[in-house]
Amino acid sequence: MKILITGVTETHTNHPHRAGSTKFVSIPELMREAYLGLGHEVDHCSTANLGDLSQYDKVFLYAYPLDVNAMDISSAQRVLRERMDAYICLDDWAFQDILPTWESIIAKEDLVDHQWIAPLFKWGDTTRMHLPVEIIRAWDPSPLYELPGCHNQAWQQRKTEWYNASLSRGAHEWATAQNLTWPIHSVGGKSLGQPRILESDVVWQYGGYKGILCPTYAHAGCGWWRVRYLHAAHAGAVLGGDPKELGMIDDAYNYTLKELEDMDDGLLQLLAGQQAVALAAHTATKQQTLTKLESFLK
Repeated sequence: MKILITGVTETHTNHPHRAGSTKFVSIPELMREAYLGLGHEVDHCSTANLGDLSQYDKVFLYAYPLDVNAMDISSAQRVLRERMDAYICLDDWAFQDILPTWESIIAKEDLVDHQWIAPLFKWGDTTRMHLPVEIIRAWDPSPLYELPGCHNQAWQQRKTEWYNASLSRGAHEWATAQNLTWPIHSVGGKSLGQPRILESDVVWQYGGYKGILCPTYAHAGCGWWRVRYLHAAHAGAVLGGDPKELGMIDDAYNYTLKELEDMDDGLLQLLAGQQAVALAAHTATKQQTLTKLESFLK
C-alpha cells in the first residue's frame, strides 16, 4: 500500500531542519519505519509539494493544538478537505486542547467523525481521555523504540535523588508541590532557568539516580504511552508518580512518593527490578504492534 503520514508540527512532517528541542522519540517516525519494514511505500512529509492525495491508500494526519508549534496548518486543512477517510492521530499528551483550537479550520463534529489513533498501553481506559470521539484505536509503540544508552551505576553509587526531566513548566511545579524529602535534579524547564539537554543525554544520566519522577496528567488512567516508563526501567531506577496512573501497570508501581522515600534502600533496589519486569510483561510484543498497525490499513 501507499501511505501518507503528515500533520502540523515539524515532527509530524519530518521537517529536515527540525528544532533541536524536538529531537526526542517521534511516534510518527516509529510508525513510518514500521510500515516501511512491513513492505509498504510511505511518504512522511508536508502536503505542500504533493500531487493528488487520492494516490494514497491510507492517510494518517497527526494532530496537535494549534499554537506556535503548529508550523504547517495548511497540510491539515488540505487533508481534511481532500481525504475525509484520513485517520486523526495523536502523539502529544496535550491532545485535549486539539478540538477547541482546531475549530477555526474544521467543525468539531466533522473532526470527531474520523477514526482516531492514539499511542496507548494496553492497560488503559480510553474513556479517561475525555474526548467525544466514538472510535479511538490504540497501539503500543514500545517494541519499535530503540532505547538510548544508559550509564547504569551500581545502586550504592547512585544519588538518592529524584531526576525530573520535562519541557513543561507545569511538570516542575507539580514536583515542587509534592514536598519531597529527596533532592530533585530538574532539567528542561527553560522558563525556570533549567538547562535543556537531549533526551539521549537525559537517559544516560538516569543511571546515576535512584528515582525518576513521573509528573501526572489530567487524563491519568487512559494508558497514554509515556516513554519515561521505558527509560526508568532501562536505567534500573524506581519510577515514582501518582498511583492512580502508575498503579494500573502493576502493584510494584502502586506506591506514593512518600512511601518510596521512606522505603528501606535494599527494598527500593528490589522494587526497581520488579517494576522493570512488570512493565516488560505488560507492554506489547513487536508482532502484536505490527499486527495492530496492519489492521489500520484494512
